[in-house]
Amino acid sequence: MAASAAGAWESKGTSAPIVCQRGGPDSEKQLEAAQDPTVNDPPNGGYGWIMVISILLLNAATWGFNTSFGVYLSYFEANDTFSGATPLKYSLVGSSSIAVALLCAPLANFLTKHFGHRVPMLAGALSCSLGQCMAGLCKNFETYIVCQGLIFGVGLGLTLVPSQPLLAQWFDRRLSLAQGLANAGSGFGGLIFSNTTRLLIERTSVKYSLIANGTISAGILFPCILLMKPRLKESGAFSEPLQLSWIVHRGFVWVWIWGGLAMMSYYVALYSIAIFATNGLGLSQAQGAMIQSLLAAGLMIGRPIAGFVLDKFGRVNMAIALCLANGIACWAVWLPSRSIASLAAFALIQGGAGGAVWSAAAPVAASTVGVKNLGSAMAVFWLSLIVPCFAGNPLAMLLQEYSRSNLGKSGAGAYAISIGFCGALSAAAGFCLYGTKWYLQGHAKLFYKV
Repeated sequence: MAASAAGAWESKGTSAPIVCQRGGPDSEKQLEAAQDPTVNDPPNGGYGWIMVISILLLNAATWGFNTSFGVYLSYFEANDTFSGATPLKYSLVGSSSIAVALLCAPLANFLTKHFGHRVPMLAGALSCSLGQCMAGLCKNFETYIVCQGLIFGVGLGLTLVPSQPLLAQWFDRRLSLAQGLANAGSGFGGLIFSNTTRLLIERTSVKYSLIANGTISAGILFPCILLMKPRLKESGAFSEPLQLSWIVHRGFVWVWIWGGLAMMSYYVALYSIAIFATNGLGLSQAQGAMIQSLLAAGLMIGRPIAGFVLDKFGRVNMAIALCLANGIACWAVWLPSRSIASLAAFALIQGGAGGAVWSAAAPVAASTVGVKNLGSAMAVFWLSLIVPCFAGNPLAMLLQEYSRSNLGKSGAGAYAISIGFCGALSAAAGFCLYGTKWYLQGHAKLFYKV
């Protein structure tokens, strides 16, 4: 039983990652892989660190650009860039790119199974670059959302999905730390590109900033992808395009529900914070971009720290704690915020705690279903995020509009309901993941390392 493999929180040292495979799909394949003498333990280092750096830079050149989209969103709303486009329509651009990326999970797994990880990832790199460059040439909103939402979104998905299981083939004891370092790339990229994007817009135009970002992403992505290599034979890992049985797996069902709620909260904050700064508090575009870059700095610093504490104190335990802490921060720091200082403090907290779901997703899933099933289970995980990620920010926009038109709120007060909603989502995510904790340890004790 999983409980016997886990030590109490008070126990010395850190136990090996808990793997519970009761009733999971492909149990025969697991048994064959376990009996295969070519299956070796992960090296926990060596070329694995090259993999970490490569995935870090890949995330910087994909999700880092996506993180900086809040700068474009704030500029579009302030300058009516596309005639007839409303704040709700603009919010659909970022949401659609995420939804399309997650929808690509089965396709990415299919291509990876038949052609290896490089084919879908190189296609994704090309799509990311072309999507941004073509977005710079768009004259109306309809073509813009196709380029930035659809084409760029396909690129995000084809690079994200094949890359996520790779580090679990190189690390086990330090998997959460390695995943946190790699996922810090989105914060690193967001920190840089939030500022460079604003400068490019100010000194040239939106058109040339998008083309420049697309060119830069191509220059980073292609070499990084070529440096990546999996350990499929050594780890016994395999991947199926789509196994829906993971949806009802007794331990994993709580993982994907947790992911959906936590991701919805994360994207509400990610895309709203710069607009709250400029429209809610009356700050300048430069100050709004600075707040966005501070959130990215929180991602860059917070994700490796989150990875370390996940490995040290239990992956599921700390994932729950970070969700609850982020929910409280939304209510206690963001909601009453009326100055740039308090908003800056929240941006750092949100980046560290709210963005930790990206660092925790693969390690928590690996603890629940095992490394060998990780690719297949994560495909279901990504699909489960489509509706939450697509609907989160538009729903927040609708709540803000309701506050203005029906409740007569203005300024920062118009954002109160959406901020409360953001915090509630994060707190609910933490409570849901307790179901996985109970499943893995076999009892309801709170202070038990899992």
